[in-house]
Amino acid sequence: MGIAEALINWTCASPGIKRLSRQLLYFSLALFIFSGCAPKAPVHTPEPEPATGDFYTGEGEPLSPDELIQEIAGKDFILIGETHDNPCHHRIQAKIMDLLASSGQKFVLGLEMVNVRKQDVLDSFNRGEIPLDDLPDRLEWSRTWGHDFDLYRPVFKTAREHDIPVKALNLPSGVTRRISHFGLDSLGPEDLGYLPEKITLPPEEQLTHLEKQYEMHKDFIPRDRSDLEHFIQAQSAWDSKMAEMAGYYGHDHSLPVMVLAGSEHVRRGWGIEHRLLQMDKDADITRVLPVSDPGDISPDNPFYFYCPPAQGRMRLGLVISRQEEGLVLAGVVDGSAADRAGFQKGDEIIKAGDNSVQEMSDLHDAALKAAQSGEQVFFQVRRSGEVKTLKIELPRE
Repeated sequence: MGIAEALINWTCASPGIKRLSRQLLYFSLALFIFSGCAPKAPVHTPEPEPATGDFYTGEGEPLSPDELIQEIAGKDFILIGETHDNPCHHRIQAKIMDLLASSGQKFVLGLEMVNVRKQDVLDSFNRGEIPLDDLPDRLEWSRTWGHDFDLYRPVFKTAREHDIPVKALNLPSGVTRRISHFGLDSLGPEDLGYLPEKITLPPEEQLTHLEKQYEMHKDFIPRDRSDLEHFIQAQSAWDSKMAEMAGYYGHDHSLPVMVLAGSEHVRRGWGIEHRLLQMDKDADITRVLPVSDPGDISPDNPFYFYCPPAQGRMRLGLVISRQEEGLVLAGVVDGSAADRAGFQKGDEIIKAGDNSVQEMSDLHDAALKAAQSGEQVFFQVRRSGEVKTLKIELPRE
């Protein structure tokens, strides 16, 4: 749900760029720059027009739910991609979980969304000691991940219904942030303890793609923290950690592992799969990716599920990075609501609505409340030492 400087584009104004994880700041650049940017080799548009949740092969052939389950059952690893803020993606992930579990297949569920520090909370949830409604607070979800927990509620609900063990896969965001800023050599003993045993570099095809994307977006990164090597190190540590943890839990439980992760960790086998195969060249792995345009289906991935693009996204036009002083604008999208309101690159956001801003979730909550009521959102920003008040008017949702 990538890496160098934390970039969150609230607008998702470009159809080729999906909205990213609000919490994985600094680490999220690869996700920000990749989503929808990968070269496409369309095969053909399946007929008839797809319905939400329809499944397809990489050749564009439709699959029934039972046929998909027959294809993926028994694999060592089932990697299912997502765009983090598309609720349809999570409903279909939960549907696949339900179908697979109902077929009699037992498996472990590994989540990119939870870092390994929180595995003890997931263990308590797995034992039935934590109610589902209490889970977001116990996981510190809004701080450590940031996307609305209700998006993921179907996934956790299905895991509980089928007694599927849920496992944390990712590095603490602070570790990846330090790598992306200053490199692996900057980590202290505690941070080093979270790293995977082996950090595997991207495959050559992805490495070339990363280099091109870094060049395109490096202007958004503070110059003292803009370093291609650190960017790639963070990407590699992230994917290597998720692969290592997935492999560990599969071995520990003697069960297949289903991994839910941002599509760019799954697509083409570049991310997690590449690392899993480095650990075990005989691992039997498959991938299921979301697609919002059937014309984008290609043999690059073995299976797809159809979901329409997420609707009702708040199009503020803010490109935000986390810096020592707080949340600072790395850019403002031309012609966006934020641009019209007078936001400028370098503005530090200190207040949204009635609340001070410390996390991305504070911005999200203020904007969501305003969108639901049709009211204006008033922001306070610090610019060159002066506090200014700016307002954005959102269409009522």
